Amino acid sequence: MISRVELRRITQEWRTRLQRVQQILQPSEWATDDWNRFARALSTMVRSHGSTWTEAETTYWDVRWTLQDGGELICQAEDGSDGKKTLVVAQTGGFAEGLDNYTWFFAEFGQTGDFLGNPYWVDGTWKEALAMMLLPQQAGAGYYLNGGGVQAPAMIEAQSSVAQ
Repeated sequence: MISRVELRRITQEWRTRLQRVQQILQPSEWATDDWNRFARALSTMVRSHGSTWTEAETTYWDVRWTLQDGGELICQAEDGSDGKKTLVVAQTGGFAEGLDNYTWFFAEFGQTGDFLGNPYWVDGTWKEALAMMLLPQQAGAGYYLNGGGVQAPAMIEAQSSVAQ
């Protein structure tokens, strides 16, 4: 026979899992400001870790990930000589087989980092996957926590063993 404590633990585990499934099936909508912050962070990551090349007076950065269902997720950033910056997230292969690519996100930024014109995006799991890469490691399982953002613990410094 199962104890009451074990039954409550199992119930709580499944409640947490079902809440996570609900968050996946019905993600919260992002406002334009949220997309702007995400795009700037993604652009910084691509510039830090991507391969780079220059054509004419334009510099490009490129990062690619192989998808489980086939194809690649491609993230490219571009800095034009006029100060305009562009960020594109696209997919080749997988469900987009036969197409040149499927564009998930496209935005142009001014020198202040704000969008120039209206950005284009398609909500999907690509966003959650890249957002998880951008989050600090300790925030990776934040859906288990309730309330505000996850805070990194304060640094603990060892006391010097030398008397001063």
